[in-house]
Amino acid sequence: MKPDNLEERLWKRIARTRGDVFLRADFSDLGSYDRVGRALGDLVRKGRLMKIGYRLYTRTRPSLLDGKPVPPNGLATLTEALRRLGVETAPTRAEQAYNAGRTEQVPTGRVVAIRGKPVRRRIGYDGIFLSFERARPARPERRPRTKQRAAAPAAPITVREALRLMWEAERYPIRGNEDWREAAALEKEARARAATAKASPGDPPEFIGWLTALQDESLPAADREAAMSALYDLFDPEDGQGEQPTMLRLP
Repeated sequence: MKPDNLEERLWKRIARTRGDVFLRADFSDLGSYDRVGRALGDLVRKGRLMKIGYRLYTRTRPSLLDGKPVPPNGLATLTEALRRLGVETAPTRAEQAYNAGRTEQVPTGRVVAIRGKPVRRRIGYDGIFLSFERARPARPERRPRTKQRAAAPAAPITVREALRLMWEAERYPIRGNEDWREAAALEKEARARAATAKASPGDPPEFIGWLTALQDESLPAADREAAMSALYDLFDPEDGQGEQPTMLRLP
């Protein structure tokens, strides 16, 4: 009997596997790097697979509109790809607001909240790509009441302290309407304190740029996310060696 060729063996493995997303590494035992790559490319050209990112592939189904191959679950398939890469996802701010009934605008699904390090690779299809936001941290079991937070130091504060205030407002956990009001109050206070901020001699030059950007209400969302990502790396890095944030309020 003639042995199966590599493309057929790849497809048999895909057919036996649960889930819709596959990594190139899933087939590394079936052949050399180049041969596996060519076989996957052939399956993509035939419409049996679709490439959705660097070394990322998904099963396909015919589109109801034009019959072209599309991911089985649309944008949800792209979120599955994130999980295959070991990325932890969470509900976005828009999803939380919609699920809580605070807005009638249905989230598009193109934005995914993630925990951990930023995702650098592009994941998408037909010109549609995911974008990312930082997931809000889980609410602690016991959180200090607002009146228990430490009083703010006398003005002016340092730029570093102002950045920390902006970061604290951004990461405040949202679980209900009261949390949205508290987060808005923290952001308002942070902006007010930032107006008094003075640079310290040892501050890196980018501190002023971050603070100026975050004070600009017309700043595009992508630019704000980039600045806020820098603050997460400063105050809450992966290795746990960042500065410990403090909650400051106006007197």
